[in-house]
Amino acid sequence: MSQLIFPPLVLSEWKETRDTLQKYCRMVGAIRETMSQPLPHSMHTNLLINSKGFTTSLLPKNVPSSDQTFEVIIDLINTRLIIESSYRESLRIALTGQSLNALCDETCSELVDIGVKPPLEKPSFLEGTRGRFDPEPLTKYWAIVTSVHRVMHKFKSELREKISPVQVRPDDLALIVTLFGEKLNVKSPSFGKQIEFGFSTGDEVIREAYFYISTFPSTEEIKELIAKEYLIQNNGRPYRAVLPYCAVIAKENTEEMITDFFKGALVAFKK
Repeated sequence: MSQLIFPPLVLSEWKETRDTLQKYCRMVGAIRETMSQPLPHSMHTNLLINSKGFTTSLLPKNVPSSDQTFEVIIDLINTRLIIESSYRESLRIALTGQSLNALCDETCSELVDIGVKPPLEKPSFLEGTRGRFDPEPLTKYWAIVTSVHRVMHKFKSELREKISPVQVRPDDLALIVTLFGEKLNVKSPSFGKQIEFGFSTGDEVIREAYFYISTFPSTEEIKELIAKEYLIQNNGRPYRAVLPYCAVIAKENTEEMITDFFKGALVAFKK
């Protein structure tokens, strides 16, 4: 098994590329959301991780035959979008920073070519501004994603409760795994108690990359699960528990630090 790699990830060095990737993921995520059967907790809206990058997983072609499937992949290794299908050759679109509008047009055209009705609502993807999509920071980011995915998958494999796959949330590029606990309110059975373990590339509250733990539906509950030094507040309320990525990679036992951070809250959550 390859060694875990955690290179530095400085937002100022790849922000434009990250923002472009986030737009591309949103578009591919919309394909998965539209073409998938709804799943509990909206898990059909997220992307999964494969050996090349982020994927919709196999989706049924919009014809009665159930043995015809396709898959849309954001290949971060070769900076391209791939459309794989069980009945045609692979289709590839180079990702060069083209606008969301241009990528949406080309993707829909390729999907039509393999007999898939365009699953995207065009008004949602009309942004015509060209971005950056530099291979060098993407290679570094992919190394981090691969390593974080392995740590989170190992953490997940040790749990016996109901838990989600390790996924990528397209809206914010967060890698997440969610554990579903008992229900908090019997009058609202759709809102089950949850704890989310994740890795974020940064957001408006915390600019640089970080590992985090959050609770739902009560964000206040995080205060009871973890030491105060990890808590980040937003408008005076507990936001989430945070372990900065830069602090983790400065140590030799990176994997152990991440796992201990997650497990500390997990033990308290399950009590």
